[in-house]
Amino acid sequence: MEKILKPNNVWIDYVSRAGLLVSRVIVGYLWYTQLLWKLPPTFGCPANFAVSTSFHARTSGLCDWVGLMTIYSKIPLQASLVKQFVVPNLSWMGWIIWLMEAFVAVTLVFGLFTRLGGLAALLQALNLYFGVSRVPGEWYWSYAMLALLGLIFLAIPAGRILGVDALLHPRLEAGAERGSWLAKILAFLT
Repeated sequence: MEKILKPNNVWIDYVSRAGLLVSRVIVGYLWYTQLLWKLPPTFGCPANFAVSTSFHARTSGLCDWVGLMTIYSKIPLQASLVKQFVVPNLSWMGWIIWLMEAFVAVTLVFGLFTRLGGLAALLQALNLYFGVSRVPGEWYWSYAMLALLGLIFLAIPAGRILGVDALLHPRLEAGAERGSWLAKILAFLT
């Protein structure tokens, strides 16, 4: 992997590093901005956490999109799971959703366990792709591209470029060489 990040041509090396750094921070900021319309403790929902029941009977905040997922999901099992489990528990499930997306924002902006953030971003983007990309007016490619960006940050250790991972990775690699399986896993996630 290091050869990919350090090609022989120095000009490409600087362009690659700058591109990964800027992309990582901007995508992290994108995830941050998506936290602002669903802030805890209500997550932008009505007081009774009522979810949208159709495209024309919409509520607000996270309840709007969760409700639409029960109607428009491409996967009936996903729609059923959201309807039977997430909707009745949205007052605490909203915390899990919000904290997971906040985790993605932090990992990408600060370059801290960036690959783990990329994995979380990939999984949430796939959840959104299958769950809400058929909502009228939604451009399904936006969710597909969000998933691909998550995949890129899972595949490429972008946090090692001016991120906290650059400090953590050498220490974790040393621990992995001493035989620590936890250090080996954590080194991969940086």
